Formats: sequence, structure tokens, C-alpha cells
Amino acid sequence: MIRRFAFLHLVLFFMLTGSMIAQDRLYLPVMIDGQELEMDWNGGFNAPQFSNIDLNRDGIPDLISFDRQGDILRTYLRAPASGRWIMDWTYLPFFPKMVDWVLVADFDKDGVEDLFTSSSDRGIPGILVYKGGYQDNIWSFTLMPDRDKDYLQVPGGGGLTNLYASWDDIPAITDVDGDGDLDILAFEPGGSYIHYFRNQSVESGWGTDSLRFLLDDHCWGKILENELSEEVYLSDDQNMCADGNFTGEDPIIPRHSGSTVMALDFDYDGDQDVWLGDIASRRLVFLLNGLNAQDAWITEQDPMYPSARTMVDLPYFVAAFSVELDDDPEPEFLAAVNSRSLTEDRESVWRYDDDDGLGPLDYDLTEKGFFQNRMIDLGSHSRPAVADVNGDGLPDMVVGGYAYSEGETTRIPSLWLFENRGSLSQPYFELTDDDFLEMAQYANLPTFDYAPAFGDIDGNGSLDLVVGEQNGKLFFYKNQAFAGAAMDFANVVYPYMDINVGVSATPQIVDINGDGLGDLVVGERTGNGDDFGRCSNLNYFENVGVQGDAFFGSDVKVAPNTQCFGRVLFDIPIGLPQYSTPSIVRTPNGLVMLTGMDPGYLSLYENIEHGKTEPFVLADKMFEQIDVGYRSAPTLADLNNDGMYEVIVGNQRGGLELFGTHLSVGTTSTSEPEIKAEKPYRIHGSLTCQEVAVVWKNSQRGEVQVFDVLGRPLPFQLQENGDVSRITLEQSGYGVIFIQLTVGNYIWVEKVISQ
Repeated sequence: MIRRFAFLHLVLFFMLTGSMIAQDRLYLPVMIDGQELEMDWNGGFNAPQFSNIDLNRDGIPDLISFDRQGDILRTYLRAPASGRWIMDWTYLPFFPKMVDWVLVADFDKDGVEDLFTSSSDRGIPGILVYKGGYQDNIWSFTLMPDRDKDYLQVPGGGGLTNLYASWDDIPAITDVDGDGDLDILAFEPGGSYIHYFRNQSVESGWGTDSLRFLLDDHCWGKILENELSEEVYLSDDQNMCADGNFTGEDPIIPRHSGSTVMALDFDYDGDQDVWLGDIASRRLVFLLNGLNAQDAWITEQDPMYPSARTMVDLPYFVAAFSVELDDDPEPEFLAAVNSRSLTEDRESVWRYDDDDGLGPLDYDLTEKGFFQNRMIDLGSHSRPAVADVNGDGLPDMVVGGYAYSEGETTRIPSLWLFENRGSLSQPYFELTDDDFLEMAQYANLPTFDYAPAFGDIDGNGSLDLVVGEQNGKLFFYKNQAFAGAAMDFANVVYPYMDINVGVSATPQIVDINGDGLGDLVVGERTGNGDDFGRCSNLNYFENVGVQGDAFFGSDVKVAPNTQCFGRVLFDIPIGLPQYSTPSIVRTPNGLVMLTGMDPGYLSLYENIEHGKTEPFVLADKMFEQIDVGYRSAPTLADLNNDGMYEVIVGNQRGGLELFGTHLSVGTTSTSEPEIKAEKPYRIHGSLTCQEVAVVWKNSQRGEVQVFDVLGRPLPFQLQENGDVSRITLEQSGYGVIFIQLTVGNYIWVEKVISQ
């Protein structure tokens, strides 16, 4: 198994702290358009925010991203020699769980950055502050309360009230008045005026080490947002707030809430200029401060910034970020989507660089899809599946997802095929088709939210394909090829067997009742109920056909089907989405199910074989402490032939993440096998002749078992002759089999491929 060195670094950190749980993140190379991706398993971007932070304390600004869709933070190191950005997972466990937005600033000037974030998870539209600490190569972030509250407060109403910052917005955290401490610019609840919260730390004689704010100006810059366009109302009097009347219009009503603010001294004149984004706009508005740091007055605006260059044009709700991305002295400028809802999701971050000249910043577009071009990112709602599609004996990867479109159809769904160009022990994936089986054509049904699953549905040994979709139905592709050969699908059947589970079908093909035919377990968005109340959001459809001819009853409420399979609910209130995404595999302890869900973590269940009549057994609610953000969608597979399952996890942001697991491939052992490097045997023979020989070394014969690609025991004859165990399969046509060899306490699993 290939594991990046960063994982060893991560283990060292956890040994030092003693309180964190390691995630076995893996690295397997991925290539798209002839380029090996640098951030392949990052998980994707939809609405990311960016801040500099010196993670490794080498004096060079590194970077974090925080995605509003999923509340997911990622850390990146800058390699000074090459200028490359490198994902580094080792710092993630040190950061607190945060929501909505995150900005980095060193408020107390101690040289260690601090975190500013939303307090909406406390039920308060405000700001939390975490003071950063760094000692002995270990980061810490400590919540800084403001008097008796977790969140920042200001005087108001004869007492104290929260410093208002909407969970939709992103405020500006900067030194507005130039006195050395950090102030805050944030839109008021109506979303029309910018409130200026001035920090009183320096004025109170505390230096810059405190956060004590008061509302200093109700309309900083004297501007008023326009309810009809990107252009804001400017005041013709530096002492008066704009009221919308100076151009002759009727007085405006308060604007809806939803704005972003980024402050920076654009022209190097000592005061703060700002960029605004609005929830109803696809542009950024630049506002030039024509007065000074103490008394702001906006005198010029560019409502389609930068209108002299390539203007920002991102649907919808844009945020701006000033970050250092290279070695030049001027900061770079990133414009990114800031919406939780459907919007641009493939190129949602635009990078702008300043020209080489001196003077005011002059930004021009240099890249669309910053960082996204270096990772797997289908757009939104990625759902992976693994199978040998091209018949070379190596596991390939098929991923369902969709991308936002501004056309008549807003979601363009497709399947992406990544073929494995590596070897059994060292997989290497390459994108060979971003519209596998041409499924984008079905967007006009309309449908989207594709969830692929492979399995032998008719018991003939070859793997078929079902694809769930948003309307709760299934596409079915029957594989006409022999087992182990390149897949050859018949014409699609839709809707398959008239099955409909409601919203967002996520199928699995697995032989639950052991009759040799693939049954269907289908997850869905919401939950089901029976006479005993709410019961499950997993549906079971039993295959009542015969070998070569599958058949299912379409009514999940009629036996042998059940809509209460395993009686699994995810403890979410009635009516809210759950989005179960099951992955069922066979282990030494029998079938297990790993499922994703709307909150983003994974849960592991056992007792799957008895799910028709008995509840599943919850084995691990927070499996491996994995949390990928909203809409987690796992698939378990042994990618590198080491006898252990890896898990690929999709999410709402359209990317993928890869982890190792503690789950073993097998069917009979009741304890996890030991893996021994030196093998006491050699394998000879070919599946073409239906015969394989195990030659034992040093007269050390062990136990032999044989399984198909789904982990089902295969019938075979075993002849023992001295140090040779000769395996003869009773049936032909297998492209791949697994031979499990047990000697004492050691177990090996070998994959044998037809040549």
C-alpha cells in the first residue's frame, strides 16, 4: 500500500498529543488530461474561503481553505524551493470545529495567528475568536470569551449585546483606524449599511492584546447598498449616510441580508478600501476610500470589478480574499463563491495577480478553478463505486456527480470513469471518460444525483451496474460480457423494475439471503415507517428471479421486500434529510455496512444478513473519526490487494477523499488476520485452465479457501500431493478469484487473474 510520508508525520503528532485519533489517509496517484494531480484526494471545492497562516513556522505564509458547504477546513504548505502548494493533513486535528466562515488574523501581535469564525452554532449571529498557540511543534487554539459570553459583545440597550455578523456574511477583520489593534467591518441585520466596530484595546491602554469593541459608525464609508443593482449609493456629504434619494429615486427599503466584505489598502494611502459581494449578485463591487483611516468616506466605485480587466463573474454571491500565494511583495486576490445553495461548482475560485508595476494594485485574472484544477472535483454530490470495468484485473473507479449549469438545465449529471493504470499493489488512476455511458443525456428527464453500484444481480458471475438518481428510481445496465472480461453493457433500462424509493436513490447490489442472486439495498433521502413508527431509510428488494434472469417486486412494502431494512435511522428529526449512502462488503465477520449521511461522517453496522427481520448492530457511529462534510458517500474496496479494505468517500462538494480502514477482506475468520511479509508458498497455474496450484515451502501446508469478487465462497476440488495443493474450480468463466491461505495465526489473500 502506498502511504504518503505525511501520514507518518501525523502519527508522530498524535503520539505527542495523546488525545487525537489518527485517520489513515492514503495517497494513490490520479491523472487528468495528462497531468498528475497534486491535490487529488482533497475533497473538492464549492464555496471555499482562504487565509494565510504559517503552519510550519518557517516564516513563509502557508494557507488554509474553509468551505462553507460542509464546514470543511484544509491546510496547505508552500514549498519555497519550487513554489508549489502541498496538501498536508497533519495540521487538521489541531483546529477546532468551526462553521459558516473562518478568517485568520494575529490580533495580539504575538507572532502566532488566531482564528475568527461564526458563532451561529451557539444560536447567535456573531463572532467567536480562538487564540492561537504554538509550542514544541504543536498548535493549540483556545476559545477567547468576551466577559460572560463565548462570542464578541458590544454595548447596546443599556447592557451588552452580540457584535452582529450574519452567518451568511463574511466580515472584514482588519486594523481600520491604523492604531495597531484589529477592528471589524460587518453589515447590519438589514444588510444595507456597514457597521464599524472599533476595537478599544489600544485606547484602553492594553496594547493590542485585547478584543473590546464598540459600534463606532452605523454607516462606515457613508454608503448604502442598492436594492436593484450592484452599484451602491454614495453619499455626497462625508458626514451623512447615503439615503438613496440623491439620484431622485424614492427612499429604498432595507436590503436583504447576505453580503461579504474584504478590506485592503488598495492604493497605499493609509486607509482601508473595500470589496463587497452580495447574495443577489455575481459581481464584486470595489469601493475607494477618499478620506482617511479615522473617517471613511467612499468617493469612487467599480460595480463590476475589475471593469478595466476581466471582471469577476461567478453565480452567485461572491467573496474576495487577499492572500500571499507567491514570492512577489503584493498580495494575490481570490474571488470565490460564498453560497450554500446551487451555484458554480467546477471553477468556483478565480485567481487574480497584480501587475509588475508600482503603485495601486492592478489585478488581472490568471486562473479559473484555482486549486480545483489540481484535484478530483466533479462539481457536486460525488458518489464513487469500484469495479474492474476494462477487464484487466485491476479495480477501476466510477464516480457519479453533477456540475452546475446556467442553461435551461441547471444540473448536468454524469459518471466519471477512472481506469487503473497501475498494478495490483500500486494502483494509479487516470480519468478516461467524464461522461461514461453518456448518462449526461438524461438530465432532461429531469434527473441528476447519480449513485453507481456494481454487483452480480443475476448470478451469472459478471458484474452489472445500477445507478440511483434524484427521483428515487434506478438505471440498470446488464453486463453481457463473461466474468472478468471488459464490461459490455446492454441498452439501459429505466426505470428498472419500476422501483422508486422516493428521493435520491443510492443502491447496492449484494446477495443478502445467500441464494446466489444479487438483492438490492437502496438508501434514500428521508425515512420510512411502519406500524411501530419510523423504522429506516434503507429499502430492501429481494431478488426472486432465477440465475441469468433477475426479478424484483416494485412495492417495497410487500414481502419479501421491506422498507425497514435493518431498522436504521440516523437520529435526525422527522422531515429533515438523511441521505443514507450504504456500502456493503464481506469481512471475516460476515457482511458489514458502512454508510454515509447528510452530516458528513460515516457509521459502521453489522448483522446485515438478518436485516429483514432484525435491527443492524451499530459497530462504530463515527467510523475512523472520518468527517468529509455534508452528504458523505463511501465505497469500500481493496484497491491495492493487501487484504484490507480502503474507503473512497464522496461528498456534497464533488470531490473524493481516500482512507485506509481496519476492515479485512474475508468470510470466515472471527478475528482480524495477521499479515506476514514472508509468504510460505508460491502460486502457479491459470484460471483459463480452471486450475491453480499452491506450492508450499518448507513442508508448511495451510488451509485453502476460494472466493469470487464479491467475497462468496466458490466450489472447488482440492488435491493434496506432497507440498502441492492443487485447486480445480468446478465452474469456468471466472475472470478473477481470490485464494485465502491460512497458516497458523497468519492469513494471506491472493488475487488470481485469467490470462
